[in-house]
Amino acid sequence: MTSLLEVNGLKKYFPIGGKGPSGSGFVNWLRGFNQNVQNHQQMLHAVDDINFIISNGESLGLVGESGCGKSTLVAMLSRLTDCTAGQITFAGKDISSIPANKFHLQPERSELQIVFQDPHESLNPRFTAFDTIAEPLRRLKGMAEKTELARKVEMLAEQVGLPSPLLGRFPHQLSGGQKARVNIARAIAVAPKLLILDEPTSALDVSVQAVILKLLVKLKKDLGMSYLFVSHDLNVVRLLCDRVIVMYLGQIIEEGPAEQIFTNPAHPYTKALLAAVPGGKLKTGEVMRLEGDPKSPVDPDPDSCRFYGRCPIGQDICSRTAPPEVVVGTSHSSVCHFLNPPVAV
Repeated sequence: MTSLLEVNGLKKYFPIGGKGPSGSGFVNWLRGFNQNVQNHQQMLHAVDDINFIISNGESLGLVGESGCGKSTLVAMLSRLTDCTAGQITFAGKDISSIPANKFHLQPERSELQIVFQDPHESLNPRFTAFDTIAEPLRRLKGMAEKTELARKVEMLAEQVGLPSPLLGRFPHQLSGGQKARVNIARAIAVAPKLLILDEPTSALDVSVQAVILKLLVKLKKDLGMSYLFVSHDLNVVRLLCDRVIVMYLGQIIEEGPAEQIFTNPAHPYTKALLAAVPGGKLKTGEVMRLEGDPKSPVDPDPDSCRFYGRCPIGQDICSRTAPPEVVVGTSHSSVCHFLNPPVAV
């Protein structure tokens, strides 16, 4: 399959309030004698050197606990915020060089759409369902003729299973599932090549989630779109995705085909995520429980593993040497010191 989206060395850092000295304790002690040395601006590393590819027609899952950088990554890919460094190539064009506040003027805006996490907050309360679905057609496709616009909106509503009598309703008059359908219809209205789904079912009841997920599977098959599916629910990811990326504190720690990730996870963090799923049990019988909190993402040490301190198998080498990326299977890689080939401790 040919690549649709390529991400290379992508970073997003946020300056935080206050400044603190950088460097080792000894270096900082020496700096105390030099009044001319300016303090270093502390940076929160939300996304730190991310690389991956999404192929045409592929569904890629993105998982990781809250605070790992998923939402920031999604904001950069959908060009809602600018990158600190790195490149995003979409359909052969570098879109990361286009300022986020100018991207809506580019033709790629209609080819890359997003379904937001909360169907309640992502709808304009002053727009009817019809207006919401019609808006991207007017703005991005220049569709102004009323009859044509009405026909297209009704067709989209039918595609997502939204009864046409509901098109005249405002968001507060719709159920959670109906709002989710309006959100999806709005996103697919302009026939995107890539649809970013940012936890699109997390705010819905379980019974409604299942219906919306079936709809997404059908739409992908019918329309031939690629998906980037962001979720905390690993069972949902397994159902929808061809490949999976696991993030931890702004970095990718494991990537591979969904079946390999779920049946043969390599990284201790991935194993812990799978073991935490209700009814989840690792085939190896390993018990992976995480204790403590993640490290601070502010100026993290580049010479240590970010998972060290929570990792059940962590050793001293993890605190002083960044782990290597290791190929553990076909198109399956992970970042850890204790994978084949092993690293001498």
